[in-house]
This record gives sequence, structure tokens and C-alpha cells, in this order.
Amino acid sequence: MKDPPQLRLKLKPSRLAAASIAAGVIATAVLVAWLPVDWLWRMAICLAVGAYGVWLLRSRAHAATVHSIVAVEVAVDLRGAFIERSGTRVEGRVQPESFVSAMLTTIVLRADGERRSRAVVILPDSLAAEDFRRLRVVLRLGRLPAEDAR
Repeated sequence: MKDPPQLRLKLKPSRLAAASIAAGVIATAVLVAWLPVDWLWRMAICLAVGAYGVWLLRSRAHAATVHSIVAVEVAVDLRGAFIERSGTRVEGRVQPESFVSAMLTTIVLRADGERRSRAVVILPDSLAAEDFRRLRVVLRLGRLPAEDAR
């Protein structure tokens, strides 16, 4: 039986990711503002948290930086690729640490020959409903080739 073709999906900016990041940054800044330290330290830490939040919004929620992942490819044999905005293609094997649910999917990919893995979070508003469903099916039911399963 012939395997289906590799699934190629282009990711859209996510409002859910932006709202989650903003809520986390605001909550962190509020907690830092209550720390029992000098006001100058609290202000500096809050500014650093805010700058990190802006970077997270640009790189993760809006995929506007050079290294942001803008497309994902996954095959039934759990080989995959992340494509960055710069055009760089990172190919490797989807790791078992990937998570699949109705509202959240994370793909953990270890590039060939690398020691570190990369991950991308995919929320329902990042893809069309049918593409999100197909991605979840491939990740849940994907299988290793016979020679890799040993």
C-alpha cells in the first residue's frame, strides 16, 4: 500500500498565542512589581520582561522574525521539516515528546545530526480546521519505518 503524500502546512499568525503571551507577560510584570526590592530594580526587571514579551510576540505569535517557523511538513513515517521565514529548512525526525490534542499541538523535531530538538506550538487558529485535523491524524497515527523500529 502506498503512503499518502507528505503533509505541507503554512502557519498563520495566531491570536490565541498572542493573547496567551500577553497574559503571561502582564502576570509576570505584576508579580515582579510586588517584589520587596528597591523600585529601581522592579522597574528594570519589568522593562526586561516587557521587552522579552515583545520579542515573543514577534517571533512566536506573529512569526515576523527571520528564524520564525512559517511552515511545517510531516510525513506518515514521522519525518518532518520546519521552514523558517528566511527560507532555511530544518529536516529531521518528529520526536515522541510531541503532543496532540484538540486545542493544542506541539511538534518536537530533532534535526538530522543534531543533539538539540526544536519545537513549534500549533493552535487551532494557526491553520484551517481541515489542515489542523489532518496534522493531528498524521502525528497520532504516524509510524516509524521497519528499519528504524528495531
